[in-house]
Amino acid sequence: MSDLIKHTVQPGETLFGIAKENGVSKEAMKAANPQILDINKILPGQIVFIPVEGTGTGGGESPATQPATNPPVASNTVMRGLDASEPLTNAAKCLKNHGFGFAMRYYSLRKRAKNLTLSEAQALVAAGLQLGVVFEETAKRSLDGRAAGINDAKSAHETAANVIGQPAGTPIYFAVDFDAKPAQLPSIKQYFGGVRDGLAEANGGSPRYKVGAYASGLVCSELLKNGLITFSWLTESTGFNGSKEFAKQKLFNLIQIFVPPDGQSVCGVVVDPNEMNPDPIKFPPGLFTI
Repeated sequence: MSDLIKHTVQPGETLFGIAKENGVSKEAMKAANPQILDINKILPGQIVFIPVEGTGTGGGESPATQPATNPPVASNTVMRGLDASEPLTNAAKCLKNHGFGFAMRYYSLRKRAKNLTLSEAQALVAAGLQLGVVFEETAKRSLDGRAAGINDAKSAHETAANVIGQPAGTPIYFAVDFDAKPAQLPSIKQYFGGVRDGLAEANGGSPRYKVGAYASGLVCSELLKNGLITFSWLTESTGFNGSKEFAKQKLFNLIQIFVPPDGQSVCGVVVDPNEMNPDPIKFPPGLFTI
């Protein structure tokens, strides 16, 4: 797994200019930044990743020949990852070779076509990727309150425990995929109260899984403050309520990186890039293998 330095593009910089300044080959720089659609065009303020000399991205053994191992993630290891709403089975090895360390996939009751399957999970783990999961029915499902939360939690538990074999003690993130306003927080809190209780009911009174939220900074902050979640995954939309401050304070476990509206194509699949918190000891990402 390659070590990477995050760099904010300054006016006048080019991708290969940054590579040259840091003693990195063009090939290694390209491989470390699959999120960049046009390598000849980067913009001030954009995030790029610089591979550290000798860690595998630049020089030495090529990614294609590296063994697809799955060592435990060290508590101080920071990885780049991705999320996708389509199966990644056939792209697993390619994604690993592009420098991704984890993949976030879906559980859903209605939209089963986008769900993580056991065979896909096994392929991703065999390729050396860690897994994370998010439950999402619709973007504004959380406004349906407590009963919806209970129902969704039970569905998520069923998939996690009896289909995927997700390890106990790991989180399931539940999506609040819109720019929630303060007036909508009571309904969202009721939903997550339902999620908490639904996970407990599904496992005989004691929850098998922890609760996380994929949401704006405002929602993540309020849910954490009220003890309704223990994991937060900040959406890529920095314009959402509270998100800039939440990101600046680095209170997230995971953060989604902004890309064009339709995502980016890597290894033949459309993905959004993500990062772990730079302090994964204090803010563990909640990833797992099976």
